[in-house]
Amino acid sequence: MKNLHKILFGALIFANGAFFSVSSFAETSTATQASSADCHTFAWNLEAAQKGNIEAQYDLGMMYFNGDQVKQDHALAMQWLTSAAQQNNIKAQYRLAMVAEMGIHSTKNATEAFNWYLKAANQGYTKAQYKVADAYQTGTGVAQDQVKAQEWFKHAANQGNTLAQVALKN
Repeated sequence: MKNLHKILFGALIFANGAFFSVSSFAETSTATQASSADCHTFAWNLEAAQKGNIEAQYDLGMMYFNGDQVKQDHALAMQWLTSAAQQNNIKAQYRLAMVAEMGIHSTKNATEAFNWYLKAANQGYTKAQYKVADAYQTGTGVAQDQVKAQEWFKHAANQGNTLAQVALKN
Protein backbone atom coordinates (compact mmCIF):
# COMPACT_ATOMS: atom_id res chain seq x y z
CA MET A 1 0.00 0.00 0.00
CA LYS A 2 2.81 2.41 0.92
CA ASN A 3 4.54 1.76 -2.40
CA LEU A 4 1.27 2.23 -4.30
CA HIS A 5 0.86 5.70 -2.77
CA LYS A 6 4.43 6.65 -3.73
CA ILE A 7 3.99 5.34 -7.28
CA LEU A 8 0.70 7.19 -7.71
CA PHE A 9 2.19 10.39 -6.25
CA GLY A 10 5.16 10.10 -8.60
CA ALA A 11 2.83 9.58 -11.54
CA LEU A 12 0.86 12.69 -10.59
CA ILE A 13 4.03 14.78 -10.45
CA PHE A 14 5.15 13.39 -13.80
CA ALA A 15 1.72 13.92 -15.36
CA ASN A 16 1.74 17.56 -14.28
CA GLY A 17 5.03 18.14 -16.10
CA ALA A 18 7.56 20.35 -14.41
CA PHE A 19 6.26 20.44 -10.87
CA PHE A 20 7.88 23.80 -10.25
CA SER A 21 6.15 25.69 -13.02
CA VAL A 22 5.09 29.31 -12.90
CA SER A 23 3.24 28.91 -16.20
CA SER A 24 0.01 27.85 -14.50
CA PHE A 25 -0.76 31.52 -14.03
CA ALA A 26 -1.06 32.15 -17.77
CA GLU A 27 -4.47 33.17 -19.04
CA THR A 28 -6.22 31.72 -22.08
CA SER A 29 -7.06 34.72 -24.23
CA THR A 30 -4.38 36.59 -26.17
CA ALA A 31 -5.35 39.95 -24.70
CA THR A 32 -5.29 38.55 -21.19
CA GLN A 33 -1.96 36.82 -21.85
CA ALA A 34 -0.38 40.13 -22.77
CA SER A 35 -1.56 41.87 -19.61
CA SER A 36 -0.76 38.80 -17.51
CA ALA A 37 2.76 38.62 -18.93
CA ASP A 38 3.29 42.29 -18.06
CA CYS A 39 2.33 41.57 -14.46
CA HIS A 40 4.47 38.48 -14.11
CA THR A 41 7.82 39.78 -15.22
CA PHE A 42 10.72 39.35 -12.89
CA ALA A 43 10.95 43.08 -12.25
CA TRP A 44 7.24 43.39 -11.43
CA ASN A 45 7.36 40.41 -9.06
CA LEU A 46 10.51 41.66 -7.36
CA GLU A 47 9.00 45.08 -6.70
CA ALA A 48 5.68 43.63 -5.52
CA ALA A 49 7.41 40.99 -3.36
CA GLN A 50 9.56 43.61 -1.67
CA LYS A 51 6.37 45.55 -0.88
CA GLY A 52 4.90 42.47 0.81
CA ASN A 53 2.75 40.97 -1.97
CA ILE A 54 2.59 37.32 -0.90
CA GLU A 55 1.64 35.95 -4.33
CA ALA A 56 4.54 37.86 -5.89
CA GLN A 57 6.86 36.43 -3.24
CA TYR A 58 5.74 32.93 -4.24
CA ASP A 59 6.10 33.70 -7.96
CA LEU A 60 9.54 35.24 -7.41
CA GLY A 61 10.64 32.19 -5.43
CA MET A 62 9.53 29.96 -8.28
CA MET A 63 11.31 32.14 -10.82
CA TYR A 64 14.56 31.84 -8.86
CA PHE A 65 14.01 28.11 -8.39
CA ASN A 66 13.48 27.46 -12.10
CA GLY A 67 15.79 30.10 -13.50
CA ASP A 68 12.78 31.70 -15.21
CA GLN A 69 13.70 35.25 -16.36
CA VAL A 70 16.57 35.24 -13.85
CA LYS A 71 19.67 33.18 -13.07
CA GLN A 72 18.70 30.12 -11.03
CA ASP A 73 19.43 30.67 -7.35
CA HIS A 74 18.05 28.09 -4.92
CA ALA A 75 19.03 30.10 -1.85
CA LEU A 76 16.99 33.12 -3.01
CA ALA A 77 14.20 30.79 -4.11
CA MET A 78 13.99 29.29 -0.64
CA GLN A 79 14.09 32.73 0.95
CA TRP A 80 11.11 34.00 -1.08
CA LEU A 81 9.14 30.76 -0.83
CA THR A 82 9.67 30.69 2.92
CA SER A 83 8.54 34.30 3.24
CA ALA A 84 5.33 33.51 1.36
CA ALA A 85 4.79 30.24 3.25
CA GLN A 86 5.18 31.91 6.64
CA GLN A 87 2.37 34.26 5.60
CA ASN A 88 0.12 31.25 4.92
CA ASN A 89 0.53 30.99 1.15
CA ILE A 90 -0.66 27.42 0.58
CA LYS A 91 1.26 26.94 -2.68
CA ALA A 92 4.51 28.05 -1.05
CA GLN A 93 3.92 25.75 1.93
CA TYR A 94 3.23 22.82 -0.38
CA ARG A 95 6.31 23.55 -2.53
CA LEU A 96 8.56 23.82 0.53
CA ALA A 97 7.17 20.50 1.74
CA MET A 98 7.97 18.88 -1.61
CA VAL A 99 11.48 20.37 -1.59
CA ALA A 100 12.09 19.01 1.93
CA GLU A 101 10.55 15.62 1.15
CA MET A 102 12.59 15.12 -2.00
CA GLY A 103 15.79 16.74 -0.76
CA ILE A 104 15.91 19.10 -3.73
CA HIS A 105 17.62 22.06 -2.04
CA SER A 106 19.46 20.10 0.63
CA THR A 107 19.15 16.72 2.30
CA LYS A 108 15.74 15.08 2.63
CA ASN A 109 13.89 16.12 5.77
CA ALA A 110 10.67 14.19 6.32
CA THR A 111 9.79 16.08 9.52
CA GLU A 112 10.12 19.47 7.87
CA ALA A 113 8.13 18.19 4.89
CA PHE A 114 5.36 16.96 7.19
CA ASN A 115 5.20 20.28 9.04
CA TRP A 116 4.80 22.27 5.80
CA TYR A 117 2.25 19.78 4.44
CA LEU A 118 0.30 20.07 7.69
CA LYS A 119 0.19 23.88 7.46
CA ALA A 120 -1.25 23.69 3.93
CA ALA A 121 -3.59 20.83 4.91
CA ASN A 122 -5.00 22.81 7.81
CA GLN A 123 -5.93 25.52 5.30
CA GLY A 124 -7.90 22.99 3.27
CA TYR A 125 -5.41 22.15 0.50
CA THR A 126 -6.48 18.67 -0.56
CA LYS A 127 -3.12 17.52 -1.96
CA ALA A 128 -1.50 18.43 1.34
CA GLN A 129 -4.28 16.67 3.25
CA TYR A 130 -3.48 13.49 1.31
CA LYS A 131 0.24 13.87 2.05
CA VAL A 132 -0.48 14.37 5.78
CA ALA A 133 -2.67 11.25 5.79
CA ASP A 134 0.03 9.26 4.03
CA ALA A 135 2.66 10.50 6.50
CA TYR A 136 0.52 9.44 9.46
CA GLN A 137 -0.16 6.09 7.83
CA THR A 138 3.50 5.34 7.13
CA GLY A 139 5.07 7.20 10.05
CA THR A 140 7.11 9.37 7.72
CA GLY A 141 8.18 12.58 9.45
CA VAL A 142 5.66 12.04 12.24
CA ALA A 143 4.70 9.26 14.64
CA GLN A 144 2.57 6.66 12.91
CA ASP A 145 -1.11 7.11 13.76
CA GLN A 146 -3.72 5.16 11.78
CA VAL A 147 -6.65 7.07 13.31
CA LYS A 148 -5.24 10.44 12.22
CA ALA A 149 -4.34 8.95 8.83
CA GLN A 150 -7.93 7.91 8.26
CA GLU A 151 -9.21 11.33 9.38
CA TRP A 152 -6.95 13.12 6.91
CA PHE A 153 -7.75 10.66 4.10
CA LYS A 154 -11.44 11.45 4.73
CA HIS A 155 -10.81 15.22 4.59
CA ALA A 156 -9.00 14.86 1.26
CA ALA A 157 -11.48 12.32 -0.14
CA ASN A 158 -14.42 14.58 0.73
CA GLN A 159 -12.82 17.27 -1.44
CA GLY A 160 -12.50 14.87 -4.36
CA ASN A 161 -8.91 13.68 -3.96
CA THR A 162 -8.85 10.42 -5.92
CA LEU A 163 -5.79 9.01 -4.17
CA ALA A 164 -7.45 9.52 -0.78
CA GLN A 165 -10.63 7.90 -2.04
CA VAL A 166 -8.63 4.86 -3.19
CA ALA A 167 -6.77 4.71 0.13
CA LEU A 168 -10.06 4.65 2.04
CA LYS A 169 -11.34 1.75 -0.05
CA ASN A 170 -8.27 -0.35 0.75
